[in-house]
Amino acid sequence: MKKVVILCDERNREILSETISVMKEIWLDMGYETIELFVSEGESPDKYMNELVQLKEDFLVTFAMAGFAWRGLMEQVRFNTLMTMQIHILIGDLPTYDFFLQKEFGIHSFFFTDNEKIVKNWKERYPLVPFLKGIPKLYVAKRLTEEEKRLNRGNLKSMVQTVMAFIEKPSVL
Repeated sequence: MKKVVILCDERNREILSETISVMKEIWLDMGYETIELFVSEGESPDKYMNELVQLKEDFLVTFAMAGFAWRGLMEQVRFNTLMTMQIHILIGDLPTYDFFLQKEFGIHSFFFTDNEKIVKNWKERYPLVPFLKGIPKLYVAKRLTEEEKRLNRGNLKSMVQTVMAFIEKPSVL
């Protein structure tokens, strides 16, 4: 069965759990097994990277740059060593995004953000990011209304469809 791993920082679990549930439903509807992996800052990145390698997932989805602090020996982004397609969802305006987006990413990395500032300047400010697309606001909270869930579902589904369309018919990013 095809697999998707959804990666989230443990510190964001409470406010992202309903949004992650919506994302899981989208993948399940497409016939993918979904695995949630909540990472803790205190744990070794090797533990999580080894788990990702063993899972042999088809897609990796991260929320709010979870796992991007993991670096290789030459300070490269560890996710670049994975052969899997990656969807990275930036939510809001976290100050850590700037540092991480200045790194070099593989062509298999797709970034989506609801932050207009990042989208506006990404080609000049983050030239090493291969693909970044703006999306409407994603709602995050301990409890989402049914309308917020519906809106998130549409936005998240659009992201997945964008990546799938690229896979089916690759084009220059």
